[in-house]
Amino acid sequence: MLGEYRIEGRRASEIAASVETGVGSGALAPGALLPPMRELAATLGVNPNTVAAAYRTLRERGVIETDGRRGSRVRARPASTPRDSMRVAAPPGARDLSTGNPDPLLLPPLGPA
Repeated sequence: MLGEYRIEGRRASEIAASVETGVGSGALAPGALLPPMRELAATLGVNPNTVAAAYRTLRERGVIETDGRRGSRVRARPASTPRDSMRVAAPPGARDLSTGNPDPLLLPPLGPA
């Protein structure tokens, strides 16, 4: 179901972080089906409510979507998708702000400072 990626953790926060790490690294691709809550709980040796809390946290963060008996899967564009895999091209003439750094040519001289 998840290929080589293994979800880990004993607490809901750890399980949620493990899934987010998998999504962020690209190991869990958009649309990947997550294991049912009871199955994952049995694998991890935790209470099913713990996995339910982790899935609820992931859903609130926009990482996964749940569809009742059809299961839970990674969203098509999860909040933690690596920027490189989103492939959103900037329109012509737009400045690329994705790096978070301004163009050094646009900064004032810092000599007096």
